[in-house]
Amino acid sequence: MKNGSSKNTNKEGSMYGQYCPLAMSAEFLCARWTMLILRELMLGSSSFNDIGRGVPRMSRSLLSTRLKELIQAGIVKKQTSNNHISYQLTQAGKALRPIVLGMAEWGQKWLKVEPSLRDLDVGLLMWDIRRNTRPIDALPDPFIVEFYLTDVVDNQSHHWLIFKDGDVDLCHIDHGFDVDVYIEVSIVQLTKVWMGWECMQSAINASDIVLRGKPEYTKTAEQWLGQSIVADVSKVSVNCRI
Repeated sequence: MKNGSSKNTNKEGSMYGQYCPLAMSAEFLCARWTMLILRELMLGSSSFNDIGRGVPRMSRSLLSTRLKELIQAGIVKKQTSNNHISYQLTQAGKALRPIVLGMAEWGQKWLKVEPSLRDLDVGLLMWDIRRNTRPIDALPDPFIVEFYLTDVVDNQSHHWLIFKDGDVDLCHIDHGFDVDVYIEVSIVQLTKVWMGWECMQSAINASDIVLRGKPEYTKTAEQWLGQSIVADVSKVSVNCRI
């Protein structure tokens, strides 16, 4: 295997040496990072940089290689418009959506929470929050939310969500924003609430999450902040004490 490629050169022509469609699918889809790249595309990322933000620990060269493999397999198509390159799922790629989401839902339901909390990535968490926020009509335009993460290094502790013109942007640099809501929370606690492992209102009641701002904004925080796309899978087991 060269340069992280998932291709094989054994005498059977495949890793497993089986004609079984499951074996052939697993050989391609189970190559490292491939399913996560598909997740990013399914969640709306289309540029190389945005896809990379969703897989921050993946090298740029390997991301380029995996995208080329997905294009060759007919799962992704590369488009160029006004010197801007984007990546889109083909019909075959879109057909993988229930498989990718099904794997995520299985992990959310059956895998233990504790191992995930030992290896948190601040950038990925904030990027995931940014793309799943839910702008609501009651918010002003612009609407700015500052996060202060209490248990990470200083240069990764402050993040800003900027709701403007129906879109949401993520900023890691303080530009002197006029903040509407300030959220103070540990990354562990934020992850638990974001993933649906704990109830946000219970965390607020216990002062594990501190929100400061106008009541009409803080009281609707659960609406505009949103949750992970698989948060609903575990909600039946969450003890929400309001």
